[in-house]
Amino acid sequence: MYNKNNRINTLLLLLQESPELSVKILAEMMNVSEMTIRRDLKYLKENNLFIRSHGIVLPPKNDSNITNIESEYSLHSERTKYYDEKIRIGKCAASLIEKNDTLILDAGTTIAEMSRFIPENINLSITCYNYYTLTQLFPKEGIQITLAGGYLHRSDQTFESSYGIELIKSRRANKLFLAASGIHEALGITCAHNYEVLTKKAAMESALNIILLADSSKFGLIRSAYVSQLNIVDTIITDSGLSEEWQKKITDMGIKLYIV
Repeated sequence: MYNKNNRINTLLLLLQESPELSVKILAEMMNVSEMTIRRDLKYLKENNLFIRSHGIVLPPKNDSNITNIESEYSLHSERTKYYDEKIRIGKCAASLIEKNDTLILDAGTTIAEMSRFIPENINLSITCYNYYTLTQLFPKEGIQITLAGGYLHRSDQTFESSYGIELIKSRRANKLFLAASGIHEALGITCAHNYEVLTKKAAMESALNIILLADSSKFGLIRSAYVSQLNIVDTIITDSGLSEEWQKKITDMGIKLYIV
């Protein structure tokens, strides 16, 4: 559970990322009551941090420290797309975690949702490189966390650096939970930013099993930065919107498929 300070900080972060999030969704994401969220929103407003009007969060006027927050975090609207599907995928992925696992968690909105459901007190060792994921893991008991740090890309909260990549390469994991922005039969797994590629490749080279988490909208899409061919993946977890054609392509590659 969050203490008040952690809860307020996490709430502010979520609102900066996705100003359109409703009270109900915020309560679900943080595992608290809607009444608690409303109290926290009141606290943020009283302290001139955010103003909520008609369900929309706006930065307060005349504060030079937080101008242009909505434009800065516009990419984070991705988190609210296919939200229910990402929750189901995340829960399924977390259910595959076993006692004494050594994990690498990639950066991505579905991985971020998954991190909320990772069980406590089963002696996990987790390497991650995403700020939001780190905030979800930090309060959990019985998890040894390794952060591959570096420059923080605000658009997706990913840490990236040459020494972070070397740290990942020095680690060994029995499971990598991987994210993707695009998945194509011929052109493989792609992502939106070139700076993600070397980090993802390092994680893939350091893991025994690669588990790809992606909602069905990602299949057939091509993004600009190439990561790898699809057949390197051992398992895919996606939602029921995946077409039968894609289901056949995946199983024909010998990839284990979970549809939730």
